[in-house]
This record gives sequence, structure tokens and C-alpha cells, in this order.
Amino acid sequence: MSTRYKIIATVMIVLTLVAGCGKAEPTATPVPPTATSVPTLVPMPTAPHPFDTAWDDRAIFREGLIDAEQEVLDRLPGASVYHIDFQITDDFLLLEGHEKVHYTNQEDDPLDEVYFRLFPNIAGGAATVSAVKIDGQDVEPVYEFRDSALRVPLPTALQPSERVVIQMDFQVEVAQEMAGNYGLFGYFDGVLVLDEFYPVIPVYDDEGAGPEPFDYAQDRPAEGWNVEVPPPDGDVTYFDASFYLVRVTAPADLTVVASGIVVGSEHEANSQILTFAAGPARDFYLAASENYTVISETVGETTVNSYALSGRADGAELVLQFATDALRSYNERFGVYPYTEFDIASTPMQALGMEYPGAVVIALALCDPSEEVLGLPSQIVLEGTVAHEVAHQWFYNAVGNDQIDEPWLDEAIVQYATGLYYADVGGERAAESWRDSWYSRWDRVDRADIPIGLPVGAYAGREYGAIVYGRGPLFIAALAEEMGPKPFGEFLRDYYESHKWGIGTGDAFRQLAEHHCQCDLTALFEEWVYEE
Repeated sequence: MSTRYKIIATVMIVLTLVAGCGKAEPTATPVPPTATSVPTLVPMPTAPHPFDTAWDDRAIFREGLIDAEQEVLDRLPGASVYHIDFQITDDFLLLEGHEKVHYTNQEDDPLDEVYFRLFPNIAGGAATVSAVKIDGQDVEPVYEFRDSALRVPLPTALQPSERVVIQMDFQVEVAQEMAGNYGLFGYFDGVLVLDEFYPVIPVYDDEGAGPEPFDYAQDRPAEGWNVEVPPPDGDVTYFDASFYLVRVTAPADLTVVASGIVVGSEHEANSQILTFAAGPARDFYLAASENYTVISETVGETTVNSYALSGRADGAELVLQFATDALRSYNERFGVYPYTEFDIASTPMQALGMEYPGAVVIALALCDPSEEVLGLPSQIVLEGTVAHEVAHQWFYNAVGNDQIDEPWLDEAIVQYATGLYYADVGGERAAESWRDSWYSRWDRVDRADIPIGLPVGAYAGREYGAIVYGRGPLFIAALAEEMGPKPFGEFLRDYYESHKWGIGTGDAFRQLAEHHCQCDLTALFEEWVYEE
């Protein structure tokens, strides 16, 4: 996301950021009542509700997709549809809203329950829910896994292909100090950053990474729902591609940046009411500030917006340049970016950057050309950061993967893709400098032959950054050499196209590579990816 251990590097250096919360035993506690003492909220709007359309009517999402991508609206019949209606208080410290999810059981077995993630509870804030209903019937949910997951029992088992509507009210206290979320959720320095702030359904397919599942010492279930307490390092987003219709009521003077596009805008007294449509997408993200300015450029059918705080115009221009160059590079190599809008915003954080569907956030310090970061001009770090995070639009958002159990599948590929960006915009010398940084990172563990395919929690100390972000792209480079440039390029593009809006796995990655090279890659994967 994201670094929650984000590598974002310079032409010669890749960073390791260490922070996060520890693990704890899962707990099961009844849902407490919603807090009764809260700030005064702006009255909910009374205009015609934007959600009053059939769940299967996806016309509102068409404008957010380029022409070639709009056919996806007729596919993904079982994708969840989220309707989220929430308010931001005038002090930016409380969110209160209502959520409905049209959920389809896409598994082969009946489901007796559905889980929701509540990440604010492990990111310095607090989230509570109330009035939970399944198809209008009241149910009693239970908090689990350090209150980071909500188990919602179903009145009757949901058979394969059957659908339900799950609804709930939710309240979120916004973090005011950067916690174990790298500063990705909270209100800091006049900027509201809402990373995974709403109740969201995780993927149901947990079979572990590689040949054997990994056990986080009871911090995760044996199989099924991906609701483990996340390890302190790595990204945590593992959601199915879904459709999001989100209406936010906010103070009128906020500039709001979010996944998707604005499909409705109203103003009432001192508030604004914005409706966003996003999808297919892994997640929904929102950032806002009273001090944002924006500049824009068009790449093909996509409008690229660079948001920066007042007085950072030079940084905004650099961000826009790097982002548009990266879009052009990856459009050509992997497939055209699917959305008609792409946003980059500078925000306070403890990492250097983080990716979201249709959006990237960059650390404030990188957007000031007069700053130094790691003893280097911020512009050098900024370019690697932007190129890395932009590549995640292809590998994390369009092609999903289990970022806790198989983090190499997006991070190692994205590290390698960033090298392709440097080759395209700076030539082979720039690309070689980026590749040298992989060895520098791997050197932090003395180039130990630790597999790149382990879950995040299996790495200790510096191992996660050194192996996944250093040794990981070196494996992708070794794979490219083994396959040959043309078959490898065709394979990587095919992997993106064939798994777009689905879930990629290490096994699928290997099988498709072997199909393209018509060769046996067992020895290569055993050497680099899996434990013996």
C-alpha cells in the first residue's frame, strides 16, 4: 500500500522503513454499543439518494473507465458492490456513516458467516459498528483478531452463487498520532488521510503461500477468510476487485482526492456533498486538505492530477512529469491503464509513498525540491518513488495478490518494472543504476539465499526489505534471462491481461511463464522462490 515497508528507492538506493505494531492473540468480544458522546455532525443530505439503482446496474461506473475497459462492466457478475455514505466532522476527527454491500458467495462451499476488516482499530484510531442487518434481518456480529475483524454470522447458510445485502452503521475515530500504519490513516498537519477506513470484506481463499501454508501462531485462521492480525511489516490489502459508490459529506473548503471519479456534487450551507464511483478496484481511498492545489495533464484517455500543498508548485510539476512518463512506459509494456483519472497527492507519512486504486500518495518531504532525503536531493528519491507506486496500478490493483502471504508477487514485479521505466525514460545507464540498488539492498543480509516467496511474517529484522525488494527483482531478472527477452515481455503482458481484476498466485505466475517459454522452470523457482 505503502509502504508499510515501502521500498522506494533512489536511482542508487532503496529504502527500508521499519515500523508497525506487534502481533497478538485473536480475541472474540461482543460488539459494544456505539459511543454516545460525539461532535455535532452536519445533517445528512436530503437530496435524491445516488444509491437508488439496481445493484446490477453498473452504468454509473462507465465514465471512470477508458473505452477499451468498459466491457468489464458486463463481466465480474459476482463482484461485491459497496454503497458507502459518510460524513467528516468539522474538526476532521470523526467519521460517521452507513454502508450497504451487495455480496455474492463466489466460493464452492456454503458460507455461514462473512468477515469485515476494521483496520482503524490497529492503525491508531477506533472503529465501531452498529445496526448490522442481513437482508433486513438483525444479526449480532463479533469483533475478533484484536478488533481488526468483524465476524458477521448469516441467518442461514449462503449457498454458492447466492447473494445477500449486508448493511451497518459505522463510526470511526480518526488517528491524531502516526501509529503502526506508517501515518497512512489519520489527520496530520492539516491533511486527512483515510487508508482502509471503512468496513471491507477480505478475500476468502486463504491457502497460504508457496507449497505450504504459514501459521502466524493463532493470529490467523487455518483457512478460509483472510483475517489474520497483520505482521508489522508489509502491506495488508487483500480484497477482491469490487465496485464502490461513495458519498461523502465534508466541510465545504476541503479539496477531496479519492479513488474513482466524481459523479455528483452538491453544496449545502458550509458543507459539500461529493459522490465518487470507483471500480473495478481493490479498495477505496480518500485524502483531503484545505491547502491542496492541483495541476493536470492528459495521457491518452486518462487525466493525471498532481495535488500538492500550497507553495509546493515545483514539486507538483515534478510529480506530474514522473507520473505521466511512468504511465506511458507501463501502458506500452503491460497494457493500457484502465481508468480515465489518476491522482497523485502529497501527504504526511512515515513512509515515502503508497499505492491505491486510481491514486498514489507521496511523502510531503519529497515534493520540496529544496529538501534532502537520505542525504540526496529529494528529486532523485521522488522519481523512484513515483515510478514504483505507479507500477502498482498494474500489479496490486488490476492484478491482485495476497500481500501478506505472497508479497513478492507485487513488490518484486513492481521493483523490476521500475527498472523498465528507467530504461524507457533514461536509457540503459539509468536502468543499470536502479538494478545496482537491488544488490545494495540484498547486501543488508549478506546476500543470504533466503527464499523470496515466504509470507511477510516469516522474515526477521531486515530480511523482508532485503529479500522481497532486493533479491525479489533479481529473481525476476533471472527469469527474464532464462526465458529470453521476447517471451518474457509477452509473458508479463499476458500475466497482466489474463489476471486483470482477478487474483494472481505464485503457482499461476510460474505456469504461465512455462507456457510462454515452453520450458521447465522448476529449478529456477526452487533456487529463488520456495523453501527447500
